Amino acid sequence: MLQSNENNAPAKETPDPQKADEKTQREKLHRRHMRALKDLLVRLGLLLLVIYILFFHLVGLTVMPSGDMSPRVDTGDLVMYYRLDKDAKAQDVIVFVKPTAALDAAFRDNVPVQAPPRNERGWWRKTLDFLGFPDKEMSLFVSRVVAAPGDTVEVTGGHLMVNGNAMVEPNIFYPLTEYEGFVEYPLKLGEGQYFVLADHRTDGKDSRFFGVVEKDEILGTVITIVRRNNL
Repeated sequence: MLQSNENNAPAKETPDPQKADEKTQREKLHRRHMRALKDLLVRLGLLLLVIYILFFHLVGLTVMPSGDMSPRVDTGDLVMYYRLDKDAKAQDVIVFVKPTAALDAAFRDNVPVQAPPRNERGWWRKTLDFLGFPDKEMSLFVSRVVAAPGDTVEVTGGHLMVNGNAMVEPNIFYPLTEYEGFVEYPLKLGEGQYFVLADHRTDGKDSRFFGVVEKDEILGTVITIVRRNNL
């Protein structure tokens, strides 16, 4: 007589409540860790976005390359400038660049600087600037604007003349030297052109040497100085 299949069927395993509870806890812990990781990545992304906007579009930070602005700014001081302010006015201190090859050729041959138009600095060049890798094709300067578009400038007899008027600058402590062979005076500034002078008027490199500063050469207007000896 055939026996029922019910007697040969394997016994069903009884679920272990403890193991099920441990699995649930692991899944909850995993989800909690994933949420924490996601929150961290979002915060990091927002921080990088803020840094990118701040230092690549709003402000810039560079090191003073020379003693041209002594005694207010010493070599090695940190210079922070506002990138969006390129419509400079008299007495603004600006950061700008000039082609190194053109400067070297002018200084060597004692002739006016013949600088080609500067291309807009792309994001990769800005990244290298931010990381401290200078553009070898460009020389960086920090100088004071003394004349703006439409002004007529003349440096003669140890005096700065703007629109026929001798400028009195009580906060400048060095005598003004005229550099011969580079710039012809009187010089009429066109649209988007600025005439700058270093505060160290005796031998600073400025518009007496390389002529006008074009608007597209300006990186920004200085907003603060961090003294190196205060770091």
